[in-house]
Amino acid sequence: MLDPVPPPRQIVTSSDLVRHFGYWQDRAARTPVYILHRGRPRLVLTSVEIMDALCAPHFSGQGCGPDLAAVLERVEDRVLIANDRQQIIAASDTARRDFGDLAEIGRALVRIVPEYVQTQLAAGIDRVSRTGVAVSLDLPSRAPLIESMTLLIDAWPGGVMLVARDAAGDAEMAERAALDEAITASDAIAPVRIDLRGRLESGSSSLAAWCNLRTDALAAVPFASLFDGSSQGAIRDAIDRVIRTGQALQINALLLANLTVPAAVRIGFAARRTGASVSGIAAVLITRVG
Repeated sequence: MLDPVPPPRQIVTSSDLVRHFGYWQDRAARTPVYILHRGRPRLVLTSVEIMDALCAPHFSGQGCGPDLAAVLERVEDRVLIANDRQQIIAASDTARRDFGDLAEIGRALVRIVPEYVQTQLAAGIDRVSRTGVAVSLDLPSRAPLIESMTLLIDAWPGGVMLVARDAAGDAEMAERAALDEAITASDAIAPVRIDLRGRLESGSSSLAAWCNLRTDALAAVPFASLFDGSSQGAIRDAIDRVIRTGQALQINALLLANLTVPAAVRIGFAARRTGASVSGIAAVLITRVG
């Protein structure tokens, strides 16, 4: 635990934070709130002003301070940090080694991918900047020794942080693509990705069709809001439990098909991990007969 231990009015469980976010948001505007994970403070909710003050010694719009530079020297991942103009302001040693001059300070972050997909990467970066919700993209690389990458993009004070990892091999990617097509063709299964706030990172054409929405309209929508009111509490509890424990589970729920008529579905939830930490949830909806 922290030393000294914060008072009870500054400590909240993740489930209580979700249920009473407005209350804890107001409290965090005045003083930091510590969010418990398995009984121990894991995250802190605080105001932008406090966060900017904390980060100021380590970060500026033109580069990074000595503490951050020292951290980046020891990071094994390819990490690139960009400002609000999508220009690189810091890079890990691994990123500089693998990307070469593409990772130079001042270069446009989108240049790490070929020109024909730069608009897609720029749109993903812009979405993270606007919403604060992390995005994952599988894109080809311009680096000579990297054929394709999985790009993990997350918010950073004054910009974004991008982590570039090797994507699955061609055979595995082809198998995934075929599986995605089979799932879509079945019209009975809908895979989704859910972030740590319970919002959809991406939907699927199947889910969009069930809800009579465009696929892009599902982005950032609270997952529980797609369901009948009688199911929403169970869905929020399931999401919270998977995030807290990392254990997979399944529940039955009533999806608002066409947003009006409830349809019975079974949902399987599993934790998505970045290293040892849960970074989100993968879920699969299966229609139930009867």
